[in-house]
Amino acid sequence: MLHRFLQVSGFLLAGGKSRRMGQPKQELSLGGETMLSRQLRLLHSVTPRVAILAPPESVRAGNMPVYRDVWPDHGPLGGIYTGLTHTRTEYNLFLGCDLPFMSVEFLRYLCWCALQSPADIILPESQDHRVQPLCAVYRRGSRKAIRANLLLGKNKVTSFLPRVRTQVVRVREDSGFSGRIFTNMNTPADYEAARKALTLKLPSYGREIR
Repeated sequence: MLHRFLQVSGFLLAGGKSRRMGQPKQELSLGGETMLSRQLRLLHSVTPRVAILAPPESVRAGNMPVYRDVWPDHGPLGGIYTGLTHTRTEYNLFLGCDLPFMSVEFLRYLCWCALQSPADIILPESQDHRVQPLCAVYRRGSRKAIRANLLLGKNKVTSFLPRVRTQVVRVREDSGFSGRIFTNMNTPADYEAARKALTLKLPSYGREIR
């Protein structure tokens, strides 16, 4: 059994409108399970403390804690703020519901980096040099900076970063993690491509599909 991080809470961001997809992303089925089930499984493999950030009526969560946004209609940043409001731990791993190739190994590596760092945010950067704020570790104290931006109506997820200490974790070709772990699904075409990749079990996806 893999070691799990007791100092970390895991939060699944599942409250998006999914307008381009045309249906809730958390309900999409890949590899015999919904994205909701899959991402929760990944988070539970990292930490025993896991909750969902979404309207409670929109997800079938069983006994899982589900938190409605404290700041409704403020996008993922409002969801992250909500998670940081409810957390009981210093370190908090947030994961989007549209990353079908994310791996347990990378999430564990990200948490390990956070525990070694004085930074407020541990932020991955993909091979195309894009930061990934919806797969990142946030320390509890970053809530104040996020709140300040929400009060100003600045809802872009990265808008508050100048207010905090950030460490970027770059995913290079020689890092052992494929850049495909950050491939997301925004449209039906994206979903179909991910479904085919999982069905075919392409070798290039081997590390990511867990």
